Amino acid sequence: MAQIRLLYRLQEIDSEIRAKKQRLGEVIRLQKEDQALQKARQERDAAAQQRDKWQKERKRLELEIADLDSKSKNASNRLYSGSVKNPKELTDLQQQIEAMGRHRTTLEDHLLETMLELEEAETGFAAAQTQWQQVEAAWERQHTGLLQEQDQLALALHKLMTQRPDMAKLIKPDILTHYEQLSKKLGGVAVTMVQYNLCSVCRVSISAQKIKTAQEGTLVYCGSCGRILYAP
Repeated sequence: MAQIRLLYRLQEIDSEIRAKKQRLGEVIRLQKEDQALQKARQERDAAAQQRDKWQKERKRLELEIADLDSKSKNASNRLYSGSVKNPKELTDLQQQIEAMGRHRTTLEDHLLETMLELEEAETGFAAAQTQWQQVEAAWERQHTGLLQEQDQLALALHKLMTQRPDMAKLIKPDILTHYEQLSKKLGGVAVTMVQYNLCSVCRVSISAQKIKTAQEGTLVYCGSCGRILYAP
């Protein structure tokens, strides 16, 4: 009976080791940036590009209008200075000033449209920035928790990996080898506890004779799933 009890305890340790290794792998994978964070960053960057585009366009138009105003002022000064005597040249100057006035009106209309687009882009960027900050903050909290869990899992695994050799030493080599082969074959569960005269894995009824034999310390197997019976 003692050997079967030790096998069952060893199996519990092995099961814990597998579970913690699996969870550790999941925790490490979860620490990578998730899709929500990547999407929020991409949307923020796209919104920033839109805002920057309209800011540059506004600046370009403002500079063009300022340059046009300077040229128009110079032309007006020449027109009314009295320095130009030639009638054709005076007419040309007048036409240039009028053309610049019309062009300025067009630029002002474009500038107004640009200001409206910029306002919308700035609103969109502010919303995208807020969304990204919220998603990043949530991810940072999750990441901190995952790092803490990773440390806890590593410590628990270290303890279990230390316990296992000590437990294995208490089991006869031939029984230990048989257990490990059976465990590999049956998905990590080589020993099944008998509960209410049933195999706890496949739920098949176990005869009283088999239970008695298992309690006496002899290796006996479930007739259905083939696992070693442990009858405490």
